[in-house]
Amino acid sequence: MNCQTETALSSPGRRAFLYILLTAALLFPPGLRALTPGTSLETVIVQFEITPDIIQSRETYRDAVGDAMAEAMGAGPADLVIFPEYLGVFAALIPWTSALKTDRPFEEVWMQIARNNPELRSLTDLFASGSKDTDAFLDRLWGDLAREYGVYILSGTRFIYSRDQRGLMNQAVVYAPSGKEIYSQNKFFLTDFETDILGLTPGNLRDTDGFIVKDHRIRLTICRDTFLREWEQLYREGDLWIDIKANGVAYTPDQKALFNRALPARLTKTAIPFGITACLTGSFMNLLWEGESSIINNNAGEVTYLEVSEEFDEFEIIRYTFP
Repeated sequence: MNCQTETALSSPGRRAFLYILLTAALLFPPGLRALTPGTSLETVIVQFEITPDIIQSRETYRDAVGDAMAEAMGAGPADLVIFPEYLGVFAALIPWTSALKTDRPFEEVWMQIARNNPELRSLTDLFASGSKDTDAFLDRLWGDLAREYGVYILSGTRFIYSRDQRGLMNQAVVYAPSGKEIYSQNKFFLTDFETDILGLTPGNLRDTDGFIVKDHRIRLTICRDTFLREWEQLYREGDLWIDIKANGVAYTPDQKALFNRALPARLTKTAIPFGITACLTGSFMNLLWEGESSIINNNAGEVTYLEVSEEFDEFEIIRYTFP
């Protein structure tokens, strides 16, 4: 048997085989595999705008998200609908809506809540206390929408109090057309506000496999995560890289330049051909969120913008079909 194998690979057959192996090693180094081309992927970005009215009750929240979903699907069927970071966090504030009906800064509102609820020693306690109930509410909401429209939904992020008691995490959740959760990922590189004020705990950098939609592997990062180069080794392959953001400062020219150091900079160091940035917009109290949502193409390390939102501080829908 061994002799037959060696004979079969003798010149010129052996040389041809070795050439194929060498070419594959150069094109696809260890840890990187060739991707099987998938079918087209119809995606919709929802650049959601948060307002105080949305969190008056669970009914108003459900209506706002449902209306956004209806508008996202208004142009016809889609495969994946993408919502931005922090959208689910606002649902956790609904039980405290009476305290939030004010123009006072959020810090003052929190101090009032803490005085009236001494069992809440920190904002971590506030969000953790309702995490299970809020998670169940959001599961029903997003699961119902995914089933109704027969679409995958990246539902933005929410605060989850982990079952193994590691703490409160900023978690993105994906739903399948069946209505079932199929993937979740925790933010790893937290901001100072998230650690010092909110008391969030980082996720596990290795629990970031991504998810599959119609044979396409989707990679995901959450806002500040995308600025870190560690992802370039973890995400060496894939078909689409999504970055969901809640940029909590005014979208100035400096901020626009900073966005270019996030997903565009990361994508060029990988073989992933396409990227999406989906931003939260809106404001209440003394907080605001602004940023441009976009779709980019990575062609041999050169980034081209295929679509950019017309506004950086309003609700907007962007639909794109990937080849």
